Amino acid sequence: MVPMPPRPTALTVLVVDDETPARSEMAWLLEQDERIATIHQAASGGEALDLLHSTPIDVVFSDISMPGLDGMQLARVIRRFSERPQVVFVTAHDSHAVDAFDLDAVDYLMKPVRPERIGEAVRRCLAATELREEEPAAPGAAGEGVVSGNAVDVDV
Repeated sequence: MVPMPPRPTALTVLVVDDETPARSEMAWLLEQDERIATIHQAASGGEALDLLHSTPIDVVFSDISMPGLDGMQLARVIRRFSERPQVVFVTAHDSHAVDAFDLDAVDYLMKPVRPERIGEAVRRCLAATELREEEPAAPGAAGEGVVSGNAVDVDV
């Protein structure tokens, strides 16, 4: 019998929302989940990118409608990371759902967010993390168009 690797028990997350009350509420709700180890916050897509380059993040919970680099554009940049966090969109509008899943979103939460939906999103993130760890690296996975290190060209 092959021993199973240890299951990830806690995630480091980044909450991105330009509205302080919404960002604070999301962070508070995530704090209630024992599967969340650390919560970082960013008020913009640009601030989120700065954090993503300096801090290992497992999951980004991002609003979509933000000035400057919005949540969809942020997700497009994240897709180019060699080691990318998972993305969960948190928004008041359902009109972006199809596009969000085209960008490999793990979940799409509608505001106001219910605690049980956050719990389900965290469960999905943990399940996706387990799947990623089981998959062998694809040949050429760190090739052209992949962002590594601390530099990023935001051409979305």
